[in-house]
Amino acid sequence: MTAPLPAAIESTASALAVPESSNGPVFQAENSTPRQRLAHWWRHWRFWLIVGAVFVLLSVLTFLAATSGNRSLDALAINNPAPAGAQAAASVLENQGVNIMATDSLAKTTAALSHNAYGASTVLFYDPRNILTPAQVSELAASVEENGSRLLAITPGPLTLKRLSPDFSAAGSTAGSSRVDAGCTNADAQAARSISGGGTTSALNEGPPSGTLRLYKGAQTCFSPASGSSPAGGGLLASNSSGDIFALGFSGVVNNHYLDQAGNAALTFRLLGSRPELLWYTASLNDIPPAQSPPSLAELTPTWMFPAAAWLMLVAVVGALWRGRRNGPLVQEPLPVIVKASETMAGRARLYQDARAVETATNTLRHASMTRLAHALRLGHGAEPAAVVEAVAIASRRPSTQVHAILLGAAPTSEKDMLTIAAELAALEEEVARR
Repeated sequence: MTAPLPAAIESTASALAVPESSNGPVFQAENSTPRQRLAHWWRHWRFWLIVGAVFVLLSVLTFLAATSGNRSLDALAINNPAPAGAQAAASVLENQGVNIMATDSLAKTTAALSHNAYGASTVLFYDPRNILTPAQVSELAASVEENGSRLLAITPGPLTLKRLSPDFSAAGSTAGSSRVDAGCTNADAQAARSISGGGTTSALNEGPPSGTLRLYKGAQTCFSPASGSSPAGGGLLASNSSGDIFALGFSGVVNNHYLDQAGNAALTFRLLGSRPELLWYTASLNDIPPAQSPPSLAELTPTWMFPAAAWLMLVAVVGALWRGRRNGPLVQEPLPVIVKASETMAGRARLYQDARAVETATNTLRHASMTRLAHALRLGHGAEPAAVVEAVAIASRRPSTQVHAILLGAAPTSEKDMLTIAAELAALEEEVARR
């Protein structure tokens, strides 16, 4: 039943002569499903939706950058709130009146020691990657002694340990233990009584490998684990003979994760908070001598490269603005051929037939017939459908129910029903025209 479809619609060619974009509020064809309405809404609002999404994304990224810009991810950093950081200890010390200054190079640390008053400074020294050379460690120890300061070294290596003080020596390492008693007469250790050795979860101790704890010997050795686990007899805390340099073998005593366990907090605050000035020195790449560091890309780049690159970019922008494509004024252009209305109608009929758009084709025919009937009966485009039906029934002398079924009835379910409706519409228009 698909072959007669174009012929049936050709017989009502005038039905398609009315533009589909008619603004009449009454005879608009029902051609919008929920999916089509959604697609139309998306095409209408997508620009502003995309702009809004980009604005929200940029706002979130800006907020995250602003709130995280003053935080660090380094271990024992005073602005790192993570378990491996030391923000908790630093905050408490600052609240107790200690002025904390974070430094990342030996030069800044020694300069700050010289600037502060004699005997007013404590230095926390942390070099987890063993960046400092033995000569630099010796320079740091000499500066501490020269300025009457105090130094706490966190998990120093054997070579670093000997340069800090000849009283120190490495005594190996041990696995973590839940609690280690002071076992010495040092006042700070006695105040802490015991410290947490990390237990079986000492992976946050980034100094020694595999999460083990380093043991040291000094003029005074404290917090020695059980003799079975430390045959060398070292302890987690050692001090030199003058009591101004300490070596701590477990960084967890200071970090956020273990600070509140056992006497870790008491030991930390006594070792670091006894002086008004605290220099929190973490060795970094800034401590590598210039002669030993590889040249950077900026140093290898010729001096003329950056001005030349900037000039080329400027030329490229100017060229793009000069020769780039842009929308110009609209121009009228005569069509190469004139397409007859009958050919357009036949082509659209075939498209409807290929798509099996029976309902759409019927709505188009009814819409055109209603428009022409209203014009023939001088009702105007704004007439109500009921008024058009009554006027057509009077003019054609047909029952109103029959006219309503033809013009506003249910949609056809097959091509045969559509052909019947097309024939009835044509007959109805002929009857009204002969009145």
